[in-house]
Amino acid sequence: MTTVPNHRPLRHPTYYIEGADTVILVENTLFRIHRYFLTRDSSFFFNNLSTPGDFTKGPGSSDHNPFQLEGALADDFAHVVWVFYNHTYSIYRASIEEWTAILKLAHKWGFVELKKFAVRELDKLEIPHVQKIDMYQKYEVNKNHLREALTGLAVRDESITIEEGRQLGLETALLLAHAREALRTFVGRRSGNRDRHSAANVELDALICEVFQLSPASSGDEDQTK
Repeated sequence: MTTVPNHRPLRHPTYYIEGADTVILVENTLFRIHRYFLTRDSSFFFNNLSTPGDFTKGPGSSDHNPFQLEGALADDFAHVVWVFYNHTYSIYRASIEEWTAILKLAHKWGFVELKKFAVRELDKLEIPHVQKIDMYQKYEVNKNHLREALTGLAVRDESITIEEGRQLGLETALLLAHAREALRTFVGRRSGNRDRHSAANVELDALICEVFQLSPASSGDEDQTK
């Protein structure tokens, strides 16, 4: 087990909540929050914090005996806690970077519903196609959420660059190359004077679904994890 750093940790200015039952140490910052928010949705926290017994003993019971989280930044953990304690009820305004941090930690710690929520919020934002594909692949988001990004790269005039190929990964880059070639052939059959953007939406979607093995757009909401 790791030890608490010798230098005294600082209490988070917002999320050290008097009356909460669990003290969490992330980097050199102490959070005091209600463990209910952690254990109800996260397999990691359920397995590590839901042991029956006296909360006044053991890791998480006090500043001197906090539950320590490794591999996370205090600022990123604060974004996760913000979701739990947001005072604007159904209004959640955050940047792409902040939602990405939430998605990262939700995936890392097995927050099932939080991960779905982060994906829904990210889907509302304008994210560059390559960045979104890279992010969703890294955190194992259901690839049906990438339909728009994959289509955008398939129909754009510019070829996939070497750097973009590195970000996308070999398999996705090769599938995109195949989709672009198939789309070019498809448009050529329809009309030699038409560019790729003229393909009928339904047929284009069918092509993307076939190449990337996506569910049809009409199949309804998908699960956000693979």
